[in-house]
Amino acid sequence: MRLARMIAAVCALSMSVPVFGQEWIVYVDRAERFTINFPGQPTISERMYEPQRGPMLPARIYTVQDGPRRYQVTVVNYAGANVNDVPHAVAWEAWNYRKRGGDVTYDSFANVDRINGHQLHITNADKTVTIVGIYLHARRLYILEARVPPNTPGALHFQQSLQVLDEQGKRIRYNVDENGDRSTRANTTDVY
Repeated sequence: MRLARMIAAVCALSMSVPVFGQEWIVYVDRAERFTINFPGQPTISERMYEPQRGPMLPARIYTVQDGPRRYQVTVVNYAGANVNDVPHAVAWEAWNYRKRGGDVTYDSFANVDRINGHQLHITNADKTVTIVGIYLHARRLYILEARVPPNTPGALHFQQSLQVLDEQGKRIRYNVDENGDRSTRANTTDVY
């Protein structure tokens, strides 16, 4: 019985890993200072973004449509925003997702390499799932959205693969102190 379960698990993993592993790429955009895993080369578009307050801001959208699965990163450049409006960007965008509707099944603080943000999981009326990650660093708002059929493993992989880069293309990761506050940059060797 134990051997049968082990064989079934190995078979399941061996069937799913090649399909998943063959399609995904590491996408790097040094101009917008990020890297992420996509299931193919994204199409890139530009639009203006409406913040909570102040003038419209430029945004760049990276989208991959993979059958019924859509993966999208939106980078909003807050360089032209009033300094007082920048800290509210994550909360504003989370509110925008909540008001779209659907059953919010997860709504919490999140971080990527100790860069603060927010994550939402929403079950939509058509039974698809939207998984959102929103992060703010150096006046750039990174909005990750995966809209996928239920139980799509790539959606979480997509969310967890974001890395924010500095002006030299080096991965940014922070150390935290005993109070849980960001203290210094960690020494990373990842350069893109």
